[in-house]
Amino acid sequence: MTTTQQPSGPQRVFARTAPYAPSLCQCYDAARLLAESTIGAEPAVTAVIGIANGGVKPATVAADFLKVPLYVASARHNASDQPWQQATGQVTVTLPDDLPPLFTRRVLLVDDIAGSGATFLAVAQALHGRLSAGAVLQTVALCRNAGCTDGPDRWIWDVDDWVVFPWEAPHSGPVRAMPAPRRVITR
Repeated sequence: MTTTQQPSGPQRVFARTAPYAPSLCQCYDAARLLAESTIGAEPAVTAVIGIANGGVKPATVAADFLKVPLYVASARHNASDQPWQQATGQVTVTLPDDLPPLFTRRVLLVDDIAGSGATFLAVAQALHGRLSAGAVLQTVALCRNAGCTDGPDRWIWDVDDWVVFPWEAPHSGPVRAMPAPRRVITR
């Protein structure tokens, strides 16, 4: 387990109107689009790492689509699951015991949202010693908050508010629907 403290950096943007709420089908379609967008890139994706908890479902879809192994890393950033929390900059990462000692090709690191970029950065730092000189670590997320300045490499939706994913506890108030996933955005 490693804990990283990022300097106070980007802050998540919250319009505080109503959280976005993509459907399960939209999330699966978005994860498939992200995985599909990596096909043909060299080096080829040979593993997917989902960031628990939120990144596990989209990572599973991506790994199944690409027919590569799935690993789950734990990264805790928020103190609780309450909506509209700002990034603390402190991320605790635990890599799985079954992770290969060295990746030599492309690894897809998947999360449901990049709020500030601190979680992707912390997990990438934890994986640093497991990537060979020619290996590529590519970050993908379903959503990217408008305040995020570091990553991901690819995402589907830009958001300016909290997002309630279908694998989380439902939000008690009104929510906003997401548009159908149509394209992958890259930085």
